[in-house]
Amino acid sequence: MSFCLNKHLTPLQRRSIRLMGAALLLVVLTNFTDGKLPNPLVDLFPALAHLSPHPGQSAFLIGLISALSAIPVLFAVFVVGRYLSAEPDEFVRALVIRALLWSFAFTMAGNAVADALMQIYSRTFPLTILDGDIFFISFALSLRLMLRTYR
Repeated sequence: MSFCLNKHLTPLQRRSIRLMGAALLLVVLTNFTDGKLPNPLVDLFPALAHLSPHPGQSAFLIGLISALSAIPVLFAVFVVGRYLSAEPDEFVRALVIRALLWSFAFTMAGNAVADALMQIYSRTFPLTILDGDIFFISFALSLRLMLRTYR
C-alpha cells in the first residue's frame, strides 16, 4: 500500500495539505523560541540567543515572542475553515470534522495526563511546545484510520 495518496486527492485537497504542511513547519520553527530547550539553531547561529525570551527582557518582547506560537495555530484553523467551506462532498467534510475532534481530544487528554504527572513528580516539561505537533500528527492518524474503516 502506498503511503502517498496524491492520486486520490482533488486539487483542493492537495493545496490544503500543502498549506497544513506549512503550518506544521511554522509550529516546528516557533518551538525554537523556547529558551529552556536545547536549540540547534542557536548552536549554529549564536546571535539568535538574543531572540529567545529571558526574565530580564522587556515584557513587550516576551509577549511578542510568546504570541508567535499562536500564528501557526491560527493559520491552521484558517486553512481548515477554508477547506471545509470549499469541499463539495458532505461525507468528506464530516470525516475531516470528526478527525479534528479526535485530534483535539487526543491533545487535551495528553495534556491532562502530562500535567498530572508533572504535579505528582514536581518536574516540569514544556509540553505546550509539542501541542501543535501532537495535534497535527493525531489529526493525520485519525483521518487515515477513518478513511480505512470506510473502504
